[in-house]
Amino acid sequence: MAGNPALKLKMPTLRMANAKRRTLLARTIPEQIADHLAIAIIKGEFRDGEHLPEQKVAALFNVSHGPVREAIRTLSKRGLVEFQPRRGAFVIGVTLDAIADIFNIRAVLLGLSAHSLARLPSKQRPMAALNERAAHIRALAGSRGTDPETFAHALGRLGALIFRSCSNAHLTRILREEAAGSLWGDLWREHTLDFLTQKRRNIAAADWVAVVDAIAAGDGARASRITRKALFDSRDSAIETLQRLRGETVSPSRFVRE
Repeated sequence: MAGNPALKLKMPTLRMANAKRRTLLARTIPEQIADHLAIAIIKGEFRDGEHLPEQKVAALFNVSHGPVREAIRTLSKRGLVEFQPRRGAFVIGVTLDAIADIFNIRAVLLGLSAHSLARLPSKQRPMAALNERAAHIRALAGSRGTDPETFAHALGRLGALIFRSCSNAHLTRILREEAAGSLWGDLWREHTLDFLTQKRRNIAAADWVAVVDAIAAGDGARASRITRKALFDSRDSAIETLQRLRGETVSPSRFVRE
């Protein structure tokens, strides 16, 4: 296997000339292959029922068949691929309604984390770290040169600090596992679905700074409300992006607010 191979997002038969090249990072090679293929499925580059041939995937990512088999098994665990005897792996399409539902669930769970953290005694709240991360987010939003990926990573670090500090071990475990090995994790790593403009980044930054302020004030209800609003806004932006990419619509019932 070649060292540090470049990854492409699309199969050779799917407009390979326009495919992005991505560099393998700290995660294992099978994990990264699974992530890139998952994003392609989410974006509609692979359709429901489409064959995912192991040989072509291996050639696409310039790796041996072993990592590809492991990546496809990972996709199967995430519910994005199914195996058919003697035929191989086939894509399970993800509807935009399902993606919207994932944002809705995350909004409620992270909102509960913010509420729980705000209700802790003040000495148990990591305010120095929260304020530092909020200030970093505000600075990123104020810079025209900030890219969506950098900004989303900063939001992710703040959100992780909130749920890891909320003193609800079960809730923390749910959110951590969801981020690490689920469709939400795939969505969150595809940061170009949201935060594409400085205006959008400024709105998100103002919301998350307000969440931190509410936590500092011990106002759990307000911290939860603004957290949910921030996730719902991100849902709407991501769905708008995906509708353009996939040419699909979403049921109005998915756009809950409260």
